Amino acid sequence: MRSPQYSSDAQDFYTNGNLEHSFRLPGVSCEVCRTTHGGSRILSISAPPQIQNDSRFKSRWPIPEKEHAAMQKEVAGYLNKEFVSFVTFKPGDNFQPAYLDIPAKPTTDFLWPNVRSFVISERMKTLVFDKLSVDVEIVPVHLRKIGNLKHPDHDETIDPYYQVLLKSESDYPKGGEPISICPVCKQEIFDDQQRELKMREKMWRGQQIFFLKTTLYLVVTELLAEKIKKTHATNVDFVPF
Repeated sequence: MRSPQYSSDAQDFYTNGNLEHSFRLPGVSCEVCRTTHGGSRILSISAPPQIQNDSRFKSRWPIPEKEHAAMQKEVAGYLNKEFVSFVTFKPGDNFQPAYLDIPAKPTTDFLWPNVRSFVISERMKTLVFDKLSVDVEIVPVHLRKIGNLKHPDHDETIDPYYQVLLKSESDYPKGGEPISICPVCKQEIFDDQQRELKMREKMWRGQQIFFLKTTLYLVVTELLAEKIKKTHATNVDFVPF
C-alpha cells in the first residue's frame, strides 16, 4: 500500500501536506560500534511536559551513547515506565503530538505527509482501521495550518484526521539477517548486496498490515487491500509485492 504517483513534488505537497513531530530523541554516535545513526520511528506516546521546553528533545544531532542512554532513562522516569536501554526508546524516536500543515483543506481518505506513517480520514478510521487495533495504533493529528488558516483544529467544517502507526514488521527478508548487532546501541549492520527486498509467505507473522522488516515498505494482505478498495478510498494505491 502506498501513495499514488503524482505529477510533481508540488502536487504531492498540495495533496498531502507535511506532518511534523516537534519532540524527539536525538541520533546517537556510538563509540562501541563506531557508527552514527538515528531512525524515524514514531511513538504513540505524548512528549512528557518536562521535555517540551528542553532543546535537547528538539534536535536530531547525534550525541554519545552514554548521554543518549541517560536521556532515555530520564524520559522513562517522567512516564513512570520501565525501560531497556536502546530497546524501549531508540535514537531518532518521535513523540506525539503530530502537526499537519497542508496548502488546502484536505478532502481525501488517505494522506501521505510522512515517510514512516500515513494519515486517514474519520470515515476510513470508522470503516476499516478501528477494526485493526491488534496491528495499528491510531493517534489524532493536530491541524496546525490549513491554507491560510492557522490552528484550525476546532473548525467544524474540517473533518478530523488520524495518524496510523504500525505495530509490527515481517520477519527478516532473505539475506537480510544482521551480520552484527552492537551490544550497546543495538545498531544492526546488514549486507545490502545480499538482502532481497521481497515479501515471502514464510516471512509473514499473521498481521494484516505491517512493515517489511529492515525497510519502510508498507505491506497489507490482499484481504485488507480489497476491504479498503470496496470503500472507494481516495489517494491510495496498491501494487503486488
